[in-house]
Amino acid sequence: MLFHSTEFLFVFLPITWLGFVWLDRLGQSWGKVAWLTAASLVFYAHWNPAYLWLLVTSILANFWIGRLVCPASTLSPAWRSALLVAGLVGNLGALAYFKYANFFVDNLNLALGTAFNIERVLLPLAISFFTFQQIAYVVDAFRGGSSRYGFMEYAFFVSFFPQLIAGPIVHHHEVIPQIERDRWRPLGWEHLQVGATIFVIGLFKKMVIADGCAEYATPLFEVAATGTVLSTASAWTAALGYSFQLYFDFSGYSDMATGLARVFGIVLPLNFNSPYRATSVIEFWRRWHMTLSRFLREYLYIPLGGNRRGVTLRYANLMITMLLGGLWHGAGWTFVAWGALHGGFLVANHLVRSVTAPFFERTPIRARIAGAFGWAVTMLAVVIGWVFFRAPDIGTAITMLESMFPFTPPQAPPLQGWTAQILSDNSHVWWLGFVSTVVLFAPSTQQYLRQYTPALEMSSVGASEFFPRWRPTFVHGFAVGCLVFLSARQYFSLAPTEFLYFNF
Repeated sequence: MLFHSTEFLFVFLPITWLGFVWLDRLGQSWGKVAWLTAASLVFYAHWNPAYLWLLVTSILANFWIGRLVCPASTLSPAWRSALLVAGLVGNLGALAYFKYANFFVDNLNLALGTAFNIERVLLPLAISFFTFQQIAYVVDAFRGGSSRYGFMEYAFFVSFFPQLIAGPIVHHHEVIPQIERDRWRPLGWEHLQVGATIFVIGLFKKMVIADGCAEYATPLFEVAATGTVLSTASAWTAALGYSFQLYFDFSGYSDMATGLARVFGIVLPLNFNSPYRATSVIEFWRRWHMTLSRFLREYLYIPLGGNRRGVTLRYANLMITMLLGGLWHGAGWTFVAWGALHGGFLVANHLVRSVTAPFFERTPIRARIAGAFGWAVTMLAVVIGWVFFRAPDIGTAITMLESMFPFTPPQAPPLQGWTAQILSDNSHVWWLGFVSTVVLFAPSTQQYLRQYTPALEMSSVGASEFFPRWRPTFVHGFAVGCLVFLSARQYFSLAPTEFLYFNF
């Protein structure tokens, strides 16, 4: 059920919100939790009722394991450790089967010339997200870092529909304390106003900007997938178009999730912080999909040893983390290549920084030069990575890169049909220029609503110096109304498209 679909906006959301408000007015804290949990299960079942059992079973099993492995349990340390391992194996085993079984068998047959065959396994929606979320809970429970939550609170934490499908990957200690009886205050109009504003901004990002970029990127990638060499200009249009499409698609989803949660009085963690303004790949990963980066750091990179065992192992841990992070996004060699690229970028970034930092940080002018140069190199690296992320196979990615960086001018055949039309009037140049300006200079949603705490951990978000902050006034209401109009116009002219991160 897409956030920008008719059934969600005009049926599911109003019914869910009105029921919540009624229970809120009655002071039924437990009832609010139960109501939103039930609504979230309906939301998930709308995609495929047959897979609701997987989500419910996962919730039941992980809640039970979390109770048994915590230090307050009566079990011996050996049994607690064994149950922790069983929980991790169960979570990762389910993820591996549903997401990677076909990938493994297909590559095994290719490598050994065998003919093993299994039925195509349908990837359950959101399994990557709720699996990681519950792995973090079980590990924290074993370490003694989680309280003995009630089952309903835990089920709410896992299934809460704004963040269920594509994140953010929330920690239990970020959400569950907000719904405890003495903290979940009666819902006020501020929550509705702030939440609706954030949601509308996200809707505009998705419907107008992201889908607008897709009109240029998708046809050109489809041409490259046939093995056709593109002109350098066409290849860069496709690569930049997709880079901005993914940026605004994921930024839009993050805003819509944050806004929906806020409508119910819940503040979600910050998940997106203007990553295309980063001046290094290290900084990029502190700004892009921030909750995934946090999970990989705390539950993979640090347990592997982090940077505590010397430089060589530190870089090896970085590569392992990014390879697995790439594979988490999808069962394909393009995602492995993307993860390997970013692992290499991070290693190179650390090496260069260790050598050049003392020189460039010595004066403000040198620091600015380093920042500008670092931004250009970072964006080049990120765009190259996105080519692999978007391409259906390695061959298409190589074709795109050969077109983007030709040793000699490519003898590209003339484009035909729609792909020729979209590049004929230079509208793509103006559109990509407009989008670039928005990315680099417009305030982020968090900056715009900063004084109303739109997300947790706002300390990393700077203030906007050249744009007024949001206030519940007519002027700002009119501006948001314009975004609604433009989004609706796009909605009725084009069919709503799925969020890209729903595929992961």
